[in-house]
Amino acid sequence: MSGHVGNLSLQQQEALNKFRLRFTNILPPEELDDDYFLLRWLRARDFNLQKSEEMLKKNCRFRKEWKIDRLVAEDNVPELWRTYYPGDYIGYDKDEAPIFLLNIGKFDVKGVFLSMKADEITKHALAVAEKGMQLCERQSKKLGKRIEGVTVIEDMAGMPMTGFYKPAIAHFTKVLGMFEDNYPEFMKHAFIINADHLQILEQYVDKDFIPKALGGNLTDENGDPHCSAIVGSGGNVPRSLYRSELIKESARPLDDYSSVVIARGDSLKLNYNIETSGALLKWEFKTDYYNIGFGVIKVFRNDDGSEENYEVIPVIRRNCQIVIEEGSYLCEDPGTYILHFDNSFSWITSKKLYYIIEVLPPDEAVPNNFDIELNNSLSDKPIVNENGE
Repeated sequence: MSGHVGNLSLQQQEALNKFRLRFTNILPPEELDDDYFLLRWLRARDFNLQKSEEMLKKNCRFRKEWKIDRLVAEDNVPELWRTYYPGDYIGYDKDEAPIFLLNIGKFDVKGVFLSMKADEITKHALAVAEKGMQLCERQSKKLGKRIEGVTVIEDMAGMPMTGFYKPAIAHFTKVLGMFEDNYPEFMKHAFIINADHLQILEQYVDKDFIPKALGGNLTDENGDPHCSAIVGSGGNVPRSLYRSELIKESARPLDDYSSVVIARGDSLKLNYNIETSGALLKWEFKTDYYNIGFGVIKVFRNDDGSEENYEVIPVIRRNCQIVIEEGSYLCEDPGTYILHFDNSFSWITSKKLYYIIEVLPPDEAVPNNFDIELNNSLSDKPIVNENGE
């Protein structure tokens, strides 16, 4: 196949050589010398050197900010996610690539979103991708051939006719964009199972790695045809675990907050110049009646003097009209950070925002858990008012 190792045109080989030189002082040696790795980024941008370079540099930044290399190693998965997320890797397809099974019909999307921070959900979704990459690498070493992608099976059995919880769609769209930008060609095959499927699935996956519930032979240690002991059982999250039931309102009087009205279609950007590595940005905010977007942007200064904004915490809607939003971001690098309150999505309603922002010096900002280190301590409830306001 053109554009792959062993089948490069002269122009593609020249692009690969130039691409490698541009990352001489950026990538670790094992990636710099890996043609398979470099070509994934070139193919993703049709061998356009400038666009491929921008994509990979953003990925380097993404890996640093999300501490990607530690996601799987730390295995810091909350019990709620382990219990109610019904997805995991179950075996290998006929090309020896990992198979990921998601029993999406058993996934209580609404319950999980009401019980976990959206940034935490993002972190665990990225950990799924990282685990897949590690399995591919392990298979490549074991087999002596390159395995570059995974096969995904999504079992829709039991999916309610109403479909996904609507407020989660915007977040999953954001996560999907992160996957496309940072894991090119990661998904080798995808099968959405909701109709006659076995004949097609067997072309790519041996029956021994197809769950019995889908017509294959695979069960878990308990004989469950859905393989719940392998991928998780899913099911409805108890309301007692919803964040609205667990988070208490702040005891601070309203006079402690600064306030501002953000006009419809407008936004508020608060700039903070962090001079010391290890400072902690902390925030607490709420609105009167409606949700508002919020995220944290880091300003990068390139070698040519230009500036580039990067969302270290994605700007998505926060239901701070229900529960006060509290969170923090550990600033590992000095520079400019922007707290972005976004009302651009609302063409009708202005929002009154109450907020407290603090910058703590390093000696007062020692992280006490992995979530803070991953900048995921921002509480984020899904949008309850589905009218978009």
